[in-house]
Amino acid sequence: MLAAILFDLAMPIFLVTHRNWWHRLIDQEDIFSFGVWMHFGLLITMYALEAAQIYSAKKILQGDSSARANHHSQGRALLMVRALVIATGGGMAE
Repeated sequence: MLAAILFDLAMPIFLVTHRNWWHRLIDQEDIFSFGVWMHFGLLITMYALEAAQIYSAKKILQGDSSARANHHSQGRALLMVRALVIATGGGMAE
């Protein structure tokens, strides 16, 4: 899961440095489309779940065994949201 989180953090850096996002979002006015905002909302949700996942992992490492169930459900939700982020990103790709 740590590798997936690191990949998710590195992907926006890659896209900004290797894609012409200004032309696509601003010049072609794609920023006003529902798909872009839905994708952005899913990204925010994914990053929030990743932060919660890291926080609950720290609690588990400190010896709090009650955080395991919470960590497990966060992991499931994170994988579902991550799949939706990939699907919406793939749908917006040219």
